[in-house]
Amino acid sequence: MIRHFLTFVMLTATFFTVEGQELFPEIKGYKMNSDYPVYTPDDLWNYINGAADAYLALGFIDLNIREYVSGRKRIKAEIYRFGDDSRAFGIYSMERSPGYNFIKAGVQGYNEEGVVHFYRGCYYVKIMSHSLSGKVNESMLKIAGLISSNIGGSDEFPALLRLFPSEGLLANQETYLLESVMGHEYLRGAFRASYEVTGDRFDVYLFSRDDPADVAAMAAGLAGNAWSPDEEVFKYAFEDGFNGVVHMARQGRRLILVSGLPFDKTPLAERYISMMLGSH
Repeated sequence: MIRHFLTFVMLTATFFTVEGQELFPEIKGYKMNSDYPVYTPDDLWNYINGAADAYLALGFIDLNIREYVSGRKRIKAEIYRFGDDSRAFGIYSMERSPGYNFIKAGVQGYNEEGVVHFYRGCYYVKIMSHSLSGKVNESMLKIAGLISSNIGGSDEFPALLRLFPSEGLLANQETYLLESVMGHEYLRGAFRASYEVTGDRFDVYLFSRDDPADVAAMAAGLAGNAWSPDEEVFKYAFEDGFNGVVHMARQGRRLILVSGLPFDKTPLAERYISMMLGSH
């Protein structure tokens, strides 16, 4: 029994070592230092302190780290793993800014002074260096490209993002929220996009579930006594204590919320709701 247990432990350790090595490439001219622990939800705060809360809220699984060393030049590569591509996109989108220098790395990435960040699949990858030389930046971009290739998989953003209308969309401000969406604990798992149309700025939230009952429960929580489950498309506008006026619509497996438009802008809110519900 002991022999079988030890064999299992060795195979498990080998699996994780091989998996890690496959994602982190060897780079000519650099030695790779793997003397880092694997961080999990239990100890992530030891590494990134208060920032860990946002990662944990999005279902962080583990973090693997390698350091590339060439003389005095050092490049650190961090690979954060999440439960799915929506959650990895969520944390990536929280830390990007619309004005960044976006590059083709993974699904999307950016290259700013001393950093290359990107996301692909269930991984969020950060590559950074204190050196600001052009050659080091080239090495960081090379590492990013190789890690992205090793991850493999789709080069597409989460499919539900394609349901958001393009008219008035504020580029690179979409995100994914897992918990307490719009300040309500019972609202979970929504994509959000921001818009500006003829001077009006507003946010659109999309909830989608395999089970329509899950969406109905969220809609009922928002609508209260006004909720009518028998309507094919239930629409309702109300004043919310957290968010001001909210326009909502529920149809089947989807719930759409529009925040930021007053009651006299209901036609604009309903136009976007109709576009969302009419998407496939």
